[in-house]
Amino acid sequence: MTIPLEKIGTTIFKRSESLSLSDYSSDITTFNILFALDGKRTVKTIAEQDAFDQDVLINKLKGFSDQGLIQPVADDGVMSRGRAKKLLDAIILKRSRGIGAIAKAIKIKIALKGINPDNLTPDTPDDPVLLKKLLILAQSYGLRVKTKADLSKGRTKLLLDSIITQRSGGDPTVAKMIRTKFMLKGINPDAYSLETRDDPNVVKRLTDLAVKLGIKIPSANVRVGEQIEQML
Repeated sequence: MTIPLEKIGTTIFKRSESLSLSDYSSDITTFNILFALDGKRTVKTIAEQDAFDQDVLINKLKGFSDQGLIQPVADDGVMSRGRAKKLLDAIILKRSRGIGAIAKAIKIKIALKGINPDNLTPDTPDDPVLLKKLLILAQSYGLRVKTKADLSKGRTKLLLDSIITQRSGGDPTVAKMIRTKFMLKGINPDAYSLETRDDPNVVKRLTDLAVKLGIKIPSANVRVGEQIEQML
């Protein structure tokens, strides 16, 4: 499937089944780019969160897409849509109190912050970076907004560190090998911190592996997301 260059940045990609990450292990830049395609984030979000040069990333992925090595994620419910539009509309409505002139002024202020209200529709994919900006904006206006779900943080980091440390016995060379094995299996240990939201599927994979290997995992308190009044 050929995707226009100007559309690459807003596209969510996943790796094709025919692509093997191990084939690119000698090219760390290409490996990291392909590894970053998690089927959940747009290319622009990946560039911002993973510190890639956006233009280089877009052109690189354009080539992979044309070769059929990566595929756009179909709208099959994996990626939610429209929450940014709902959040923006809620902000404008509450701040303007339904007065058209005030609503127009608020839209201009929001556009000056780098968010174009006219570009957001009910079909706009929920970009985590954009949603975060809108949440911060809502809070600056004194509004409370409810996130869709409360998720734990840091459990993935805890599991990875425990497995790597206990399996390597503290040997940095062995630890590096274990980290590489995780990357080849689609889990990048460097991408997780104690503030990273936990993916239940990844946590289950790591928990099952820890049990199989006899790894002792320390307990950790689960953090919850922001509590809010308005369900989007």
